[in-house]
Amino acid sequence: MKNFGRCIFATLLLSTVLSTSVLANKETNVASLKQFEVATWNVEHLAFPINQGCRPRDAREFNELKGYANSLTADIIAFQEVSSYEAVENLFPSSDWQIFVSQRADTKSYDCRKSGFKSTQQKVAFAVRKALNVKQITTLDEFGIDNPGLRHGLELTVESSLGDITILNVHMKSGCFVDDFTKKDSRACKTLAKQVPVLDGWIEKKEKQGTPYIVLGDFNHRLSAKNNYLADILKNNSDNSASTMQLTTQDSVGCHPRYPAPIDHIILGNVDPSSVNKKVVVYPYKNMDPKAMLSDHCAVSLSITPVK
Repeated sequence: MKNFGRCIFATLLLSTVLSTSVLANKETNVASLKQFEVATWNVEHLAFPINQGCRPRDAREFNELKGYANSLTADIIAFQEVSSYEAVENLFPSSDWQIFVSQRADTKSYDCRKSGFKSTQQKVAFAVRKALNVKQITTLDEFGIDNPGLRHGLELTVESSLGDITILNVHMKSGCFVDDFTKKDSRACKTLAKQVPVLDGWIEKKEKQGTPYIVLGDFNHRLSAKNNYLADILKNNSDNSASTMQLTTQDSVGCHPRYPAPIDHIILGNVDPSSVNKKVVVYPYKNMDPKAMLSDHCAVSLSITPVK
């Protein structure tokens, strides 16, 4: 029995050494990935320290939030409404994750409606597993359309099982929840109308380049609704070439009990649908009572597995 136990220990030790060696070699690790998974998650005013901002958290709630974060299996997670690097790192330790936050300049704080606290920053960010090779990271200030209160885009290029893939994280203007944003004369819809050419132009550029791309985030718009005008714009290339864009969240349902129409979406392009299997997952919280939800958005993921 003693020798048997030593054999088991030696096997486990060898397994650990091999695993560490693979993780240290980015090219080997990426090449061996059988599945590539991305997720988007609006964390609702995630601040650092945790008891600040428009959604302050106590230690109990933050521990639940950490447990939820640990349940996500994605290789890359796009966040919306995070205040800083420290806020993301508090949930996703830098020992395991590469963290990138939009370089948008800090904006003036305001009084939060519900808590009475002062607001913290609302930025977009990425957490990328350390095994992946991030080749480029860029803040796209054009999504702010010279309005300091609007979120910028964040773009990264990373090696994946699909080859190099460019991923754009967006948090679009809120308040324009109509099928045709051009037919409503509200301030929110007018603002969104200025952001649309920026988003459409980014997608069209990637379509012409022919390399895989993903756009994900909080669109604050019901892209999957029938006859949604913004979705139609994004799906049609201006040069009349056939679009490769796939709204992978087309059949998803929003997780919030009061808002079943989803506004968190994941777009995939320049990937042959017959060459991969795709799976979209919405991660509910343990307690889905609106007052108990850890955020007013749930994480949504897309896993992509190449067909053999």
